[in-house]
Amino acid sequence: MKKYRIDVYITDDHTLFNESLSQALNGSDTIRVSRTFTTLGDCRMALQEHRPDVLLLDISIPDGDGIAFCQWVMKEYPKVRVIAVTIHDEYSVVRRMMDTGVHGYLLKSSPIDELQQAIITVWKGVNYVSKEVEDIIRQGSKQEVVLTAVEKNILRHLCEGKTNPQIASLLNLSTETVSWYRKRLLAKYGVSNSVQLVSRVLKEKILE
Repeated sequence: MKKYRIDVYITDDHTLFNESLSQALNGSDTIRVSRTFTTLGDCRMALQEHRPDVLLLDISIPDGDGIAFCQWVMKEYPKVRVIAVTIHDEYSVVRRMMDTGVHGYLLKSSPIDELQQAIITVWKGVNYVSKEVEDIIRQGSKQEVVLTAVEKNILRHLCEGKTNPQIASLLNLSTETVSWYRKRLLAKYGVSNSVQLVSRVLKEKILE
């Protein structure tokens, strides 16, 4: 069997996830994880110096919009194949990411051998979408968006016009955590800014 040596970057804000995934992938004869990043900014700077074959990218990262970053990577570095590896299984998020033309989409619950196969597949020029993600797309917009208690509280305060620092103080959270949740809410509802988010929430009476 022919052996490959596919150069991979991982960008995810959880260091432990990066380390464990790197270790698992580097156990393969076909894949080498050369660098990992916990911010989009660090990944952006690294891409200016060296382009990997494949970039594994989380969608929700505190310092930016993973979907917009995916669009930027594919525009600036079209030879880099991008695979979304995320917990996001909401249709609106999947649809927005797929609309970027991303080369692959898997959930973090996917087994490591499937991720290895996805990396090899997209490296060969063929897009890869896991069965779970295919099912989400098939079910379409009928899938209901589910909010956690924290997300509901933050969404309610956003609708009241409160800023991230104000919400952080009220909920005893860090401003960075509130910012992360806000971006997650934008992704869940498939909107690009807080104005659109609040408008949809009020129009569809989501909090009632």
